[in-house]
Amino acid sequence: MTVIADSRKRVILKPAKPGDRFDVQVTPEGKMILTPLVPDNKPDRVRFVKKHGYTVAVGTRPISQEQVRKLMDEFP
Repeated sequence: MTVIADSRKRVILKPAKPGDRFDVQVTPEGKMILTPLVPDNKPDRVRFVKKHGYTVAVGTRPISQEQVRKLMDEFP
């Protein structure tokens, strides 16, 4: 496949979808290698709510008791 950059240095790849990310490596010979990056899960969205008079953080991903214990052990 041959693509041409426009005046804003943009290139359109037919198989790529909006939001796709690529790792670009330029070799010493001037070749460019595009490697698709696998997206992580969506970031955890946290919001603060009042529960029983306390402000607590509520996230979109569940967290286990073991994860909480590990993080609390690392806390200074």
